[in-house]
Amino acid sequence: MFKSYSFVCQRLRFRRLSRKGYAAFCSMHREVTIGRVKAAIANLELLKAGKAALLVIATLITPEAFALEEPDESSAHRQFSVQEVLVVANKAELQSDAYRIVSTISREEIAALPVSTVADVLQYLPGLDIRRRGANNAQVDLSMRGGTFDQVLVLLNGVPVNDAQTGHYSLHLPLSTLLVERIEVLQGASAITAGSNAFAGAVNIVTRDYRGNPRLYNLSEPYNAQTDGTLQALSQGSKFNALSTLKLTAGMNAFLHPEFAFTGTMGEVQVNASAEYSRADGYYAPAPSEQEAQALANSECRWANIYLQTRWRGLDVQLGTQYKDAGAGLFYGGSTDQFDATRTAFGSATYTHHWGPWSLQARASYRANYDRYEWHRGQRLYGNFHFAQNAAAAVHAAYASWLGTTTVGAELRNENIHSTNLGDTIYPNGQVPNVDGFDLKNLDVLHLVKGANRLSVQYFARQTFHYERLSASIGLSGIYNTTFGNHFTGGANIGYEYLSGDGNGRGNGSVYINAQRAVRMPTFTDLYYNAGNQLGNRDLQPEKAWTFSLGGTYNYRGLSLTADGWYRRGTNIIDWVYVPTDTKRPYHAMNQQLINSAGTEITAVYRPSNDHIVHSEWLRSVTLSYAYTWLDLDLHEAQSRYLDYLSHKLVVGLEHGIWVSRDTKKIGVLAASWTLRWQKREGDYTSAEGVVTPYKPVLLLDGSIYWQNERVKISAECTNITNRHYYDYGSLLMPGAWGTLAIEVQL
Repeated sequence: MFKSYSFVCQRLRFRRLSRKGYAAFCSMHREVTIGRVKAAIANLELLKAGKAALLVIATLITPEAFALEEPDESSAHRQFSVQEVLVVANKAELQSDAYRIVSTISREEIAALPVSTVADVLQYLPGLDIRRRGANNAQVDLSMRGGTFDQVLVLLNGVPVNDAQTGHYSLHLPLSTLLVERIEVLQGASAITAGSNAFAGAVNIVTRDYRGNPRLYNLSEPYNAQTDGTLQALSQGSKFNALSTLKLTAGMNAFLHPEFAFTGTMGEVQVNASAEYSRADGYYAPAPSEQEAQALANSECRWANIYLQTRWRGLDVQLGTQYKDAGAGLFYGGSTDQFDATRTAFGSATYTHHWGPWSLQARASYRANYDRYEWHRGQRLYGNFHFAQNAAAAVHAAYASWLGTTTVGAELRNENIHSTNLGDTIYPNGQVPNVDGFDLKNLDVLHLVKGANRLSVQYFARQTFHYERLSASIGLSGIYNTTFGNHFTGGANIGYEYLSGDGNGRGNGSVYINAQRAVRMPTFTDLYYNAGNQLGNRDLQPEKAWTFSLGGTYNYRGLSLTADGWYRRGTNIIDWVYVPTDTKRPYHAMNQQLINSAGTEITAVYRPSNDHIVHSEWLRSVTLSYAYTWLDLDLHEAQSRYLDYLSHKLVVGLEHGIWVSRDTKKIGVLAASWTLRWQKREGDYTSAEGVVTPYKPVLLLDGSIYWQNERVKISAECTNITNRHYYDYGSLLMPGAWGTLAIEVQL
């Protein structure tokens, strides 16, 4: 189902070059220097998937330099794209943090799952904790390795999209999954590679990039979801080519989700666009209590996304917007008729230029999020209005030499909020719309009575080294924030490729060890929130942590094994703690002075389609992953609200064929995918009836059965097939069995 990459896999080489637009080097859209390269570096698949620590360091910023040869028919069943250089945050691509395991789930694998949003996809990846308030993407929190939802950096094509108000809105992403090429997950602190917000890890969503690629997928693969046979003519020469996808999903609870995605290319220009709308009239859950039943009656959710992306040579421009209204029964406490409405806008422009051993990149981005929350629906007296803005500009440069790659850069970020609740009084005569009778048509979000602003500058330098099969890097970063002053982060890494996969049948493998220092600034909610049963803390200090990890990978034919063990020593970790002496605002934001945490993640994946000895048309893949996390914190004694983490997560996935036609393009195939998840959460919650209750382990089964040919796909999907009764967040009862039908057409 998913892939975990760190080092080299099989070798793909080109022996002939041409001047066509889709030729190997032309399609890379950058200068290429042909020279003597070690076998471990001359690997096309690595460029797509980020599997090699040694390669990725060398390609940190300037991936020119590789002479590639054509693959042997016996060793490659799938064609891979050369154009996969991805810029993450203000520095290198996510997979170029060479001393980590990057879990990647591809577009084909996403298409086989019963998912509608990126959040749905992430719940199947190892080590990730997806916690939902409600259903149909009403509100979803993402955390890793026992951390909180504020500690994960989320990126869209390498551009941060986190919200300075709260991490609750980090997954408010404006694009359809039909445009997603892959999702990459890097667990553990990554301040030097991804930015200061990557305290516990980073998630990067990558959209389609078909420039210069005449064909991205091998249509001979059996039941390859989303084969897009029309792509074989895409992007050839200067001819304009277009691929459009229409998808309609409908199901229980009056669920309706139409989607449209478009990709057009002409030479070096590509346009991606998507539009989607989703609605559900609440959701069904098994055996609700009386109060839970009232909350379920107020759980409808409606949202819409629009996304546009244009790429031309080194320029990448993105624009997106999201509209969402959700009934929020029991989201934040005892009221069953809460309501939340959000509006999100996002834009970015990134320009990358390469010449010789030098590389330069500049980026500007902007994100705005409007939030209107009502404790009692239709009554604004106990509600909040927030308008948060993030604006950033970054530049970095790199130079590749015999020593390695030297990278330096800086980012300027301004975070601003206007609110009825967060910040200081900045407009004494400003608007206070959370009163009955206020006409929302007159709302001016820039003149709400309260607000706050802070400016931060991050600067960094990193040097990588490589010798034979050994690689290392060291980096330092400084952060100046107008509210919290100066802080410093850094990291050191070393990796060794113990098997090179040089065709002798031994496969390939690697081991690594790294140490990372991370710092995270409190959100505006942490600092200022004062409503309901929660009280922020203006005296909060930035979170800090040292994270150490040791791991390795092994790949042989269709088998991929990864293992990673980690330890984190965190200080000033921010949590919301129950204070029984405060009867009005019992939950206070506090710095936990010291929290030690540790864990391990193990993944095994077998794909017969990648094994030229044991190729199978019936078994697509078998996946097994297990993640264990431990925190040196008594959650019951500490009365923690947000550190109730997943201590165990086991995921078993199976994709298989049911019926395979000899003519898969016209007649099609019938196939299925199944995912079994077992997870155990530490801590307890207060039920809707006011009873303190420990979280119980839960076993969830999801499945999808689909038929498809070259242009049409019809699927029947169901989540929580066994209709389990369980909770992710407090007293919020999660959906029971939810079935849908979908039809997808390639135009």
